Amino acid sequence: MDYNNLHYEYTKGRLASNVKFILLHGWGHTLNNLKPIANELSEYDCYLIDLPGFGDSPTPDKVLSVSDYANIIKNFILNKLSSDNKVYIIGHSLGGRIALYLASLYPDIIDGIFIVSGAGLKKHKKLKDQIIIKSAKLLKSFYKLLGLDIMKSRLYKAYYNKFASSDYKNASPMMKKVLKAVVKENLSSIAKKISVPTILIYGENDITTPVYFGKKYNKFIKDSKLYILPTYNHTNILTDGKYQVSSIILNHIKD
Repeated sequence: MDYNNLHYEYTKGRLASNVKFILLHGWGHTLNNLKPIANELSEYDCYLIDLPGFGDSPTPDKVLSVSDYANIIKNFILNKLSSDNKVYIIGHSLGGRIALYLASLYPDIIDGIFIVSGAGLKKHKKLKDQIIIKSAKLLKSFYKLLGLDIMKSRLYKAYYNKFASSDYKNASPMMKKVLKAVVKENLSSIAKKISVPTILIYGENDITTPVYFGKKYNKFIKDSKLYILPTYNHTNILTDGKYQVSSIILNHIKD
């Protein structure tokens, strides 16, 4: 099914319930990555969404921020769901960023958020990485001073091939700009404004969104609860960890 610039799939639950789950995927993923979780929540209605620029949803014609994505999901909720529904957002990685923004900006339209390996905080950089970044900035300034375009240099291409993330390399030109805009946003201040029930679920072996992200969000968000699942990383928490994740979610919803 399609709604404006979104492609989504709707799974009708077995129970006659007003509980609705909206599942938001991570960067480089599609709604398919969240189907293992949705299948475990099959008693209730689930909406799985391809965010703009991913899966079957078209690439946006402008650079979107996290708040832009949150507004898109807000409009989806207001237009597709009833006001008497209980709406819970499940967000993985980038989807977690969006869920946090939704909870901060529009607490009246959602009843709780479940952040699975949520992104949005500044990572601790190793000294080696800090040196590489500072060197790159100095080199860029030097090229600019000489009136040269560093983007066309062999040195830049070598740097790009070695240090650019796979997410960045695999993105279209527009989505590269979106990625830059998204990762620059630190959601510390956003998190501190959240008042809706918040459950944080992180994998012990996650190096993309490390456990300390969950611990920080747990401090920032009043009355939030943090679960750290042993052995899981950023991606297999959605597959191998689906039973644990879904069990935590089901234990915290109010039908």
